[in-house]
Amino acid sequence: MLTNTLTTPAISANALACCPTGSSSKDPLHVLNPATIRQQFPALRKNPDVLFFDNAATTQKPAEVIETVTNFYREQCANSGRAAYSWSTKLSARVEQARTELARFIKASVDDVAFTSGATDSLNLVATMWGLNNLQDGDEVMVCLEDHQSATLPWFNLQQILERQGKSITVVPFKMHSSGTYDRESIAETLSARTRIIALSHVHHLYGMEMDLPELRRLIPDNVLISLDASQSIGHTAIDVTRLGAHFLSFSGHKMFAANGTGVLWVKPELRVQLWPVRVGAKSAAEITPDGLMIDRTTLSGLVEAGTVNLPAILSFLPAIQFIESIGIEQIEHHLSFLTHRLYESLKALPQVEFAPGIGACNCTKGYGILSFQLSGFDSADLAAYLDSMGIFVRTGDHCLASRKGQDAFARVSLHVYNTLEEIERFVEVLSDATG
Repeated sequence: MLTNTLTTPAISANALACCPTGSSSKDPLHVLNPATIRQQFPALRKNPDVLFFDNAATTQKPAEVIETVTNFYREQCANSGRAAYSWSTKLSARVEQARTELARFIKASVDDVAFTSGATDSLNLVATMWGLNNLQDGDEVMVCLEDHQSATLPWFNLQQILERQGKSITVVPFKMHSSGTYDRESIAETLSARTRIIALSHVHHLYGMEMDLPELRRLIPDNVLISLDASQSIGHTAIDVTRLGAHFLSFSGHKMFAANGTGVLWVKPELRVQLWPVRVGAKSAAEITPDGLMIDRTTLSGLVEAGTVNLPAILSFLPAIQFIESIGIEQIEHHLSFLTHRLYESLKALPQVEFAPGIGACNCTKGYGILSFQLSGFDSADLAAYLDSMGIFVRTGDHCLASRKGQDAFARVSLHVYNTLEEIERFVEVLSDATG
């Protein structure tokens, strides 16, 4: 049994309908079988009693992804685009196949997709490649301090870089609503004639709310750019860059079943001319001419990818996308929504549970696999240690919010397609026994 060590304040609920409508009552378990899906994941097969509930941090890897990475080193290890021999040319073709499949996956043009080392790298590149080249004295950037640090800190870092160059920009925070979505009134009040770009999350990494980008786009003036972090939506729900209304899209591969160490940056094609590379070298779009350095903006990859990229991780996008599409992104979305709401309904029966902003504080009808809560009177670190001893892995402590106020009290459960209703029942039973 857990020891009562800390009393933390309750999070007030909000009855607003605060996310796009959709049905969570349909049980998708007759459409997909998580037990069968789990057999494709070696780590889950080897540890059948582990409840992996930290998928917002990283997903487990299907066997095909692991084999792709190991086969690169074991069978045909080479570099791409640098030689005429068969291993290199075949590898170059596979890298471009991965780029083509990713572009199709997000409904983009292949020329507008570049590989990075992850979402954090992509988000930093937006700040440096675009911000350094376009922001002027007096310009403003809007961020939400309850978003992930990777979406917010690059702009504060850029502010200091520009200060050393004699330019002064302002990073202006806007507020999160108590329901776990962006406060639209705060956004409207914060926007000004000097606002140039706003950093947003597609699905919040702690609150699990989808931010309704089309609706926000109607609120945000056309001349204000949107940098969107899609780390928690990629692989959970369909993404169509032609409909989102964003100008920059960033996400990681390891949160959509691909290998760690690679990510994607998409840039709206008309903005490519506004970018200046911050890394140049072999295979980049920079070339020395008699007139100096010439930058070729034909493709985004030429502006972003310099030197040897993480080739095996990039290749792992191919089996990762194949895995997602073998199940169906809509079925994954339905499954996660069903499990999220079942988890919420089960947890709210426990008298000690106090929910963070999200579906626990809002009557929205969809869930995206993320639910955060605290147990009144119990320290989250003690809770995590106890759950770990029971083979249940959840996220507690630092949740990487830019504003750290109060975040350490929450435990975050984040689910994916291989998680089951039986796991949720076991989790709630363990909590009930621990606090009873």
